Amino acid sequence: MHQPVTQGVCRTPQAGAAESLPPWAPARQARPRGGAITAIGFLLLALLVGGSLRPGSGRAQEAAPDHAGQSSPALQSGVSGGGAPTGTAVAAPPARASRFSPERLFEDVATLADDRMEGRGIGTAGLERAAAYIAAQFAAAGLTPAGDNGAYFQSFRVPTGVRLLAGNHLRVNGRELRLEDDFVPLNFAANGAAGGGLVFAGFGITAPEIGYDDYAGIDVAGKIVMVLRREPRERDQQSPFRDPRAYRYSEVRYKLHNARQHGAAGVLVVDLPDPPAPAKPSAAPRATAGKPPQPGDGAARRPLRFDERTGGASAGILAVYLHHEVATRLLRDAGASLEERKASIDATLQPASLEAPGVSVELVVALEKVFGSVRNVVGWLPGQDATPRREVVVIGAHYDHLGYGDGNSLAASPGRAVHNGADDNASGVAGVLALARSFAARRGTEAGAPRSLLFAAFAAEELGVLGSTYFVKHPPGPLAPPQGIGDVAAMLNLDMIGRLRQRTLHVQGVDSAAGFRSLAQEIAAPLGLQLKFLGEGYGPSDHTPFYAAKVPVLFFFTGPHSDYHKPSDDATKINAAGMAEVVELVARVAERLAASPRPQYVAAKTPPARRAAGSGGGYGPRFGIVPDFSEFEGGVLISGVGPGTPADSIGLRTGDVITRFAGVPVYNLYDFTYVLRSKRAGDEVEVTFRRDGGTFTKRVTLERRR
Repeated sequence: MHQPVTQGVCRTPQAGAAESLPPWAPARQARPRGGAITAIGFLLLALLVGGSLRPGSGRAQEAAPDHAGQSSPALQSGVSGGGAPTGTAVAAPPARASRFSPERLFEDVATLADDRMEGRGIGTAGLERAAAYIAAQFAAAGLTPAGDNGAYFQSFRVPTGVRLLAGNHLRVNGRELRLEDDFVPLNFAANGAAGGGLVFAGFGITAPEIGYDDYAGIDVAGKIVMVLRREPRERDQQSPFRDPRAYRYSEVRYKLHNARQHGAAGVLVVDLPDPPAPAKPSAAPRATAGKPPQPGDGAARRPLRFDERTGGASAGILAVYLHHEVATRLLRDAGASLEERKASIDATLQPASLEAPGVSVELVVALEKVFGSVRNVVGWLPGQDATPRREVVVIGAHYDHLGYGDGNSLAASPGRAVHNGADDNASGVAGVLALARSFAARRGTEAGAPRSLLFAAFAAEELGVLGSTYFVKHPPGPLAPPQGIGDVAAMLNLDMIGRLRQRTLHVQGVDSAAGFRSLAQEIAAPLGLQLKFLGEGYGPSDHTPFYAAKVPVLFFFTGPHSDYHKPSDDATKINAAGMAEVVELVARVAERLAASPRPQYVAAKTPPARRAAGSGGGYGPRFGIVPDFSEFEGGVLISGVGPGTPADSIGLRTGDVITRFAGVPVYNLYDFTYVLRSKRAGDEVEVTFRRDGGTFTKRVTLERRR
């Protein structure tokens, strides 16, 4: 999620013709698409601080189908009965209907989740169209622009893509291989040149917890390593690699990290063809059943194309994808069979690595990151009372999503498909727009808010809460210096509020301020909503930078579902009537916060509050830092430290930069996460960090997650 600063060129995303999608024009309903579970790993903040995971991360979690058997899912109420979940159980029927129109909420979601918005991906014209739409809605509601130069936009710079430069080469025994045919660089590979002998290292996995190590008995220092994509026995539901704690081993980024830690100079990742789907019981057995894919199969000659999308932090090692047929020839020339060695690993779950005698590899990678400007959209509603007016309640949601799919996509098959992100997070933005209209309409009346409100649609959340991080570091509008972020009384975050089921709403951050838990309970009771609480103020969404800046937060979320980060997250699956109820609850919370004495911030407690049911959990031991997700390279920049955690016990503080952990160099957040996951509670590790120009090393004992 963290993106380093690298040399590159600035390129502003191409401006879309916003007028082609006017704010008042109803968007066509996005087409539903299919989706399936996949095993893409995703870095989550909770891994570090010991809190909850956003449901659907890692191995995606299935949820019950939404509104099964109902004819109009967009406008259903979402009431399906069921017992009260753990947390606050509220069984009373709603005292009155929501003041918010489900039809208007759905219209905003459908507009933002229309294909013409291109999945609101970073660097797309669709993201610019979405920003223009949101700004037009703020203007129509009567909000005061709170962005740069009297506009609604707060611009900041992010990486938007990667391009191939001249000079990428792969030579084997002096023979030049063909770029984007035989090989192609990974878009998060390091730049540079390397050469050495070739070593086949199976799947490139070191997994001590399941007794598997492809690097056992081989020396790869200074050599080029060939590894297979995915994992052994990937179709076997009983494989030890199906354990959720082992899902990271299939990630290409992990394989590069592991090769680097073993001293390799470069990595050739074999781009295996997709495995054949299991035969249906009624289908006749095929002659090739049970055999691995062979060179010459239809899928084997899939062309390799460079991925120009944002690749994330550099892996710190040279790396390319290598075509399966080329890899097969290289090992055949060394007297070995790639297919036989893969089949041996699958059969025995034992490594089948070997050095390839007489094979010399030269590798050159030359990439350039492309940067552009994206925009938060911010509007201000001044408070009516002079005393609390300078204090602001921020109500926000992120409006970006995955565009045509990126490294965070959980789509079953690679390819270019619009990820419309109706729930994630067009739903949250629709809620913010509805709240802005409602509060603005009451300004100047007895129902107007005494305290000021600032409405924000954040960009680049999917890259690692970059928009909200920029907002906190560079407060806009009424929060600009000398006021600053200290004048934010509270932050309310709406992220994925479009799938209310069984009248259950997750609310995180209820322990971030005195009285938040009882406030949420009191407001939910007459609405008949059942709340699941998580006390912590940290989590993988836009409230985290605020809480790290000592701002009380509340995060509203309707729960996980199997369409998370897939093309199938479309507007047709939104429960608009349920959204109206959620927005009603948030409105009542905002009304109270805008009229009550300023809430008192409470630092995270140890042990953390029990996780909300179904919210998942981190794997590995607890350390206790909150990373800064803004552009940074050369380690992990700390933006917060949990009180009473191991990190706190050795005096780590905001602004420190971790450069080594447990003896392993840390170039970025991915490195830190992989190393931390490899440790266990009770392990004593060395932590090296930079502070004020000095370098320090301390030892600490890791804790069990609670």
